[in-house]
Amino acid sequence: MLPILISFWILYVQLCLCFSEAGHNNNNGTYNVVDCGGSMHHQNWKRHVMMDSNGLYWLQWWINLNEKMIIFEVKVNTQGFIGLGFSKDGRMSGADIVLLWVDDRTGQANALDCHGSIDSSNGAPIQDDTQNYHVIFGHQNDSHTLVQFTRKIDTCDPYDMPLTGDTLKLIWSFGDTDPVYGSLKGHGRNRGEKSLHLLSPMFQKHSGETDSSDSKWDVTVNNVTIEPSMDTLYWCKIVRLPKLTKKHHIIGYEALLSRSGEKQTNIVHQMTLFECQTNFYPGSDPASWDVWVKSSGTVCNSNLLTPRDWDSCSMAVAVWSSGSMGQFLPSHVGIPMGGSMGVKYYMLEIHYDNPNGKKSVDHSGFRIHYTHNLRAYDAGIMISGISISDTQLIPPGQKLFRSVGICGPSCSSVIFPQNGIKIISGTIHSHQAGRKMSLRHIRDGKELSRIIEDDNFDYRYQQFHQLANETVVLPGDYIITDCAYETIERKRPTFGGYSTKQEMCLSFITYYPKIELAGCYSMTPVREFFEMFGVSQFYSLNMTDVENLFLYNGNLLDYIPKRASPRIRENHLNMTVEDLLYEESLLNKLVISEPVEFHDRTFLSHLIQLPWSEPLFTKRVEQELINGKHMTFCRISNDSISIPSEIIRFPNFTTFVKPAGTCLNRLFINSAELSSNGSRLLSDLALSLIFVGMGLPLLFELIQAKLLYTFCIIRFQND
Repeated sequence: MLPILISFWILYVQLCLCFSEAGHNNNNGTYNVVDCGGSMHHQNWKRHVMMDSNGLYWLQWWINLNEKMIIFEVKVNTQGFIGLGFSKDGRMSGADIVLLWVDDRTGQANALDCHGSIDSSNGAPIQDDTQNYHVIFGHQNDSHTLVQFTRKIDTCDPYDMPLTGDTLKLIWSFGDTDPVYGSLKGHGRNRGEKSLHLLSPMFQKHSGETDSSDSKWDVTVNNVTIEPSMDTLYWCKIVRLPKLTKKHHIIGYEALLSRSGEKQTNIVHQMTLFECQTNFYPGSDPASWDVWVKSSGTVCNSNLLTPRDWDSCSMAVAVWSSGSMGQFLPSHVGIPMGGSMGVKYYMLEIHYDNPNGKKSVDHSGFRIHYTHNLRAYDAGIMISGISISDTQLIPPGQKLFRSVGICGPSCSSVIFPQNGIKIISGTIHSHQAGRKMSLRHIRDGKELSRIIEDDNFDYRYQQFHQLANETVVLPGDYIITDCAYETIERKRPTFGGYSTKQEMCLSFITYYPKIELAGCYSMTPVREFFEMFGVSQFYSLNMTDVENLFLYNGNLLDYIPKRASPRIRENHLNMTVEDLLYEESLLNKLVISEPVEFHDRTFLSHLIQLPWSEPLFTKRVEQELINGKHMTFCRISNDSISIPSEIIRFPNFTTFVKPAGTCLNRLFINSAELSSNGSRLLSDLALSLIFVGMGLPLLFELIQAKLLYTFCIIRFQND
């Protein structure tokens, strides 16, 4: 009997461990106390968020690390019920929900643990079998209801969602009357959703400073016109810093977004503010910068329109993407600005995404908060990931397809200080196909815990992940930006590029102490990229010419005679944005000469014809792009330092395994699986236990087979 029970326990632990590796229980250490080599641990933080747009619904929460518990407090302008739910997609169907109210007669605060019906998106919440939400206290007055309550971070209840470091959508509602089970009518328009990183702290505007020490600098564009024909526009504007004779610290920043049109929408997708080095290039005229300050700006990264000197604007000091609220820094760090030796000119880069073809006039930008009360450390922001290029390829029809960008020892060993850098926060940026994002950390052949991990990425909510425990990255370490994309509905390959119809895989990392590293990227080497798909030569071009086109933003007309260029359609009126991107792609202008079986095709048409519907083929391409060669780049903001690019292979390392979970029934976290196969499995097991007299060894084998079968089915579906 005892050996069999021990075997069953081993099976239990193995299943929990295996599920913790493959599933979505991504605690990522944000509420664990760890040794970070002298870096800060932000343990006693609270978050306070307005859930609606009118200040009627406020949510506050904090974490009890010892109990692995989260404490919530809601304050809502109602005397009736309050609803709060957790969902991956923002829908009530299958959501984890709690209903809260203060009884009008007794004054007692109540919490009812519920879940959304998977059969009806608008059905009333269904009460859970187990109550995992517990009231601490609550009261109501003539206008408001306040309830404070708790729940475990992971309750092990299959109807409750584990609260992780992923992006969660919190759904909220409230009504005028206390709830009656089975009927929750009356909430009307008092409902909505809000994306949040629930287990991350959020530093506030004034962390130790008085209001009088906080100054503001508004950096905006002026009257940038986006025409209906412009699907994507990158606009750059040079600005001059206010006169600051002494060094100051940027303590945070917010977005200033202008809105236009009947629906008062905003078409800004991303903004970055860069420092500029005025003497970066030999022969540069410092007086030119004041001339550029007076101009309204120009198209970014244009060989014809953008002055070469603007390439020196590479060190980011503020980054904003869709859905973000900006970021404020913890009280021990600030980004330096001003002073006699400090940077005087900055470049504001704004990416406009105009999928609906509307005309807009924009005045957006940043509000920079800074102080003369210097903090202990100078901070910086570096950009890492995949260099933006057509060599980033994502096949069509994929449930998940990974791409990685490497920042390796060629950068970290040369430019990182001996004690390393300490990462405060980060955000991973992709476009519409992005689904799962992580920032991985490799040292001495072993992967450490993920710096950032978001298995429910939403490109419309790209808020910085503030780290509760800062991460130390040492010289010689690797940082890998790992992005996974879904292209189920796409019929043609997706490539890296600047449009939101194309893709990116970039991480913006805030750290200290500040170093001269503006960017640390990698890409598939150009020659290997073409050889991967069986192409060895193009008309009128050798591979060195092709490499120069990709690496140095060359002009194809400098290399290809008109007679060898593929024919371009003259009429673009009936073409979609995707068609135009394909038509104008560099890959569509490279005509294959070798091998002979592909000759006279453009490389793009060659790619489209590949068997992307074959899983073995796409998996091989994915593995070659990940595990093959990578060309790495270190972009240094100081012209006195030069680090050459190099070609490396993806490093060999032992993958980080998350600690085993303790919830066996997390096998059935999929609500649909629970309602069918899961409940049937539990009843089968219960029935088997009744007939234990049939022989315990045989019974154990049946249970083991049933558990492993169901687990494999669920894992296969998740993969």
